[in-house]
Parts: sequence; C-alpha cells; structure tokens
Amino acid sequence: MRLTAIRGYAKYATEKEVEKLMSIFVEILMKRPESTPNNFQEYELLRSDFGLPYLVNQYGYACFIQAYEQEEKQYNAMPDAFKGHFTLNERGDIVRLRSIGESKKTLDE
Repeated sequence: MRLTAIRGYAKYATEKEVEKLMSIFVEILMKRPESTPNNFQEYELLRSDFGLPYLVNQYGYACFIQAYEQEEKQYNAMPDAFKGHFTLNERGDIVRLRSIGESKKTLDE
C-alpha cells in the first residue's frame, strides 16, 4: 500500500519532496527484519515490476535507488525457501511463480 501511494505522489511531487517520504520508507524497511523476519510477501511486492524497479526506471531518483538497494540486500539475506513465490506485473496484477501447493510445501519444510 505504501508503495502504491509513493508511485502516485512521485507523479506530482518534486524530487526533494519524494526524498523526505522515502527516507521514512527506508527507515521502516530497515527495521523489517527485526519485526517480521522473512517477510517475503512484502519484499516480492517491492522488487516486482510494479514496485521499486518501476520508480528507479521512471524517475531515477537517488532515494529510489537507495530503497531498492536496501530491499535487495534484505531480500538476499533471506533463506531461498522464501523467495520466488509470486511477483506483480507492471499493472500491479499478481503473477504466481509457483503453484500454491508448491509454495505451501516449500514453506512448511
């Protein structure tokens, strides 16, 4: 939800205005492993075609690049079993990368 709001805000706000919001976003993101370890769902949303890569490619702001790099660092630190279950396409639609049964089995193990 936050990222969708940031996408809309970035269309009309200046880079400096977006930087203020993104600094708070990155602070929250950095705390995520402590409060919700292996929060693969949030990371998959952030790294999808609809997420931070869109903002980096569309605007190229340093704050978006920093957020994307931080997300990738945290994502790569998770065990492989939590990665690659789904993503979002450029329109924000969910795309399953594994079947529900396969995802459940992997996570259970």
